Amino acid sequence: MTKYLLSAVVLTLGLAGCATDGSMNTNTATTTEQLGMAALKIAVNAKCVSEINTIPAWQTASKLMTTEQKQNIETEVCNCVSEKAPYSVTAADLANATFDPNARATMVGQVVSKTVTACVNETFSKN
Repeated sequence: MTKYLLSAVVLTLGLAGCATDGSMNTNTATTTEQLGMAALKIAVNAKCVSEINTIPAWQTASKLMTTEQKQNIETEVCNCVSEKAPYSVTAADLANATFDPNARATMVGQVVSKTVTACVNETFSKN
């Protein structure tokens, strides 16, 4: 499902580029960049949700939680990871990931691994 959603966003980015009048103005660049970041956040969130159970801190902390508590904290952690994602990639990486599925998977995996443990710790220190 994530692959289809990400593909739809990438297709939208491609079509947005085709819809211009040939002059690349700041608004078009900004819109395309925003769409790229939105696609990155969606992919990172999906990867986070699937990977969070491999984090030792999460495994330990979640043993005594109710299902609702686990879901709430998982959502908070993955939102944190998604919000930090744009600061973990360059524009060149994002552009490469737009057209290369392998680069996209690698980039998303790297972003999640760089930020998920910090977000787990951040979430638990607030609660």
